[in-house]
Amino acid sequence: MPKPINITQRAQDIKPFQVMDILSQGKVLQAQGRDIIHLEIGEPDFLTPQPIIDAAMASLKKGDTFYTPSLGLMALREKIANWYQQQYGLTISPRRIVITPGASGALLLVMGALLETGKHLLMTDPGYPCNRHFARFVEASAVSVPVGADTAYQLSSEHIEKYWNQDTQMALVATPSNPTGTIIDK
Repeated sequence: MPKPINITQRAQDIKPFQVMDILSQGKVLQAQGRDIIHLEIGEPDFLTPQPIIDAAMASLKKGDTFYTPSLGLMALREKIANWYQQQYGLTISPRRIVITPGASGALLLVMGALLETGKHLLMTDPGYPCNRHFARFVEASAVSVPVGADTAYQLSSEHIEKYWNQDTQMALVATPSNPTGTIIDK
């Protein structure tokens, strides 16, 4: 008889992402002919633009189907560095740019690299639920900071001063905010 798998306590502390269950239920209803407007996940309500589809198909036909470097293609990282130079006049080394398949992967990597065990991450409440799980996964903890319309549902310097303590190591600032969509002005 196989030995049971012991799941770590930190993994048990991470609750399922309920929005995916809601998405599944919506798709079942949609398959039954119901008219469903999906507001549960952050996907666009339009198809991928044709030039992107064409570029992806050309890349596949060329045989670009193998692993890329773990930090992303250097040519893409260089283009992003050039964009920052043209857009903002900032010189950023392409070596400091990492390509991830989405924000969640990037946030998990950043927290794994910068957030120490037992330390705290300040984040907005409301805020993206998975962010607290990323902190827990690296054996840190998230501190929910209640925000409202008066701060456009964003952390303010006053929030950071009030909630920051000796165990706080990081504050997560998201612009645009998820789930509110608000942005921080200059």
